[in-house]
Amino acid sequence: MSNKMKKYADFLHNLKGKILLGCDGFVDETYEIVQVRKSQTDFAPMKKLREFGELIVARGDGGVGVELVPKRRCEGGFAINTGRVAALLGLKPRLPGLYGGQSIDPAYVQFEKICELVSLGDPALTIALEFGDGKILMSNLEAVSNLNWSDFKKHFGEKKLQELFADVDILGLGYWSLTANFDDLFKGFMEQYTSITPPRRMFFDFADIKKKSSESFIKSLELIKSFNSKIPMTFSMNEHEALELFSRIGVERPELTPTAIASALTVARKKIGFDELVVHTSEFGCASNTTEGEAHAIQERQTNVIRLAGAGDSFNGGFLCASLSDLPLKERLVVANAVTAFFVTHATPPNKEELLAQIEKASDN
Repeated sequence: MSNKMKKYADFLHNLKGKILLGCDGFVDETYEIVQVRKSQTDFAPMKKLREFGELIVARGDGGVGVELVPKRRCEGGFAINTGRVAALLGLKPRLPGLYGGQSIDPAYVQFEKICELVSLGDPALTIALEFGDGKILMSNLEAVSNLNWSDFKKHFGEKKLQELFADVDILGLGYWSLTANFDDLFKGFMEQYTSITPPRRMFFDFADIKKKSSESFIKSLELIKSFNSKIPMTFSMNEHEALELFSRIGVERPELTPTAIASALTVARKKIGFDELVVHTSEFGCASNTTEGEAHAIQERQTNVIRLAGAGDSFNGGFLCASLSDLPLKERLVVANAVTAFFVTHATPPNKEELLAQIEKASDN
């Protein structure tokens, strides 16, 4: 084994730590759209998201009818999609969220043994239209939107709440744009660390920033910034979310290259007062960190794609796990890229051996 690969093998061999991720929960019903049907069993799916968009535009003054073919019914959401990466790498993340009311929904049963699922109610429903190069997610957000910090306190009680938040190394909160009470939940999370040791890092995936007003968005950023000196904050985005962030805080739109985006991240990071900003795309991951500066890692575009829904969360899971180690920023991005590449081509995150093999395949490792 080369010295380059040995550092990744050592990271995986010594991986340990406690991760707490909340607090959503979706059941994803995923479909593909029939473009041409030859027979009852033989059809060609619509492969390009743009084709669907062009169809809608072409029929914009009338109506559009499409045939859906179900692909899968499965778990969804920031906590489970990100947490299962950690679970398959040997950790057991704590995941408070919405996984079922009277009993755990069948979509989540497979995770009961490898994750600490703590359910506060029934999950929200997402209808996903999946294409070869992208996806459309349509969610009924009532269950997630109604979740607030008082639900947590009522469900757990003060003693169990402290047990839930104690000894956590990385704390994550996701899908801000889909959670009406995000700031309320965040403040509740922070309250727990007035009397117990805070985590080493807190991690955010805001999802679609465009869904929230600029006033609401800036308010949330200011709230999070106020705790950055106590808990270093990481904000992870895809390419489109990063460009929206730059636009809203007055950072000049960069060229869509890893070095240019990483440089823009540094400007943005200093403006919003976060410790670390991360961007993932289908071709690279890049980041800017207060102590380590900028880094990027090239990601080979995958051709044999099986599943895209959950790819960004899988990147986040890989980056979170790598952040439990002393790997440099570039190597943390390499790990996250490899998790994503494996996920989209296998429809599941890798275990330790599979992840190491995927890293070795990468040209930029």
